[in-house]
Amino acid sequence: MVARIISGVIGLFMLSSAVRWILDPASAAAGLAMVLVEGPGESTLGMNTQIGDFTAFFFTAGLMACIGAYRNQHIWLYSTLSLLGSAAVFRIYAGLFHEADFLIKAITIEIILSILLIISIVLMKKSSA
Repeated sequence: MVARIISGVIGLFMLSSAVRWILDPASAAAGLAMVLVEGPGESTLGMNTQIGDFTAFFFTAGLMACIGAYRNQHIWLYSTLSLLGSAAVFRIYAGLFHEADFLIKAITIEIILSILLIISIVLMKKSSA
């Protein structure tokens, strides 16, 4: 039951981020220390990429975690774990190899959520054995 609650809460958190990207992409971007690419006379292809990619990231991560929680099947959680864990790894990579500022808040959240997902996976595996 604990594993389902953990993964469900993570899923809802991710889905709420996806909704923010749909309803108010400028503030969703600001929450990730970005400026939404917009403005007259400029190409808005970057904005299309930001909204499309970030909404897809959060929607997929949230949906898979919620399905895993609902079905009590750990296999669904691996996609969310992969998305969040790799985001943390590649944020660190960007800082180390491309001199990007480290977005410590996001990295910390991604690592904590990844650890919680690993705990959920282990607990679900134990309960199905």
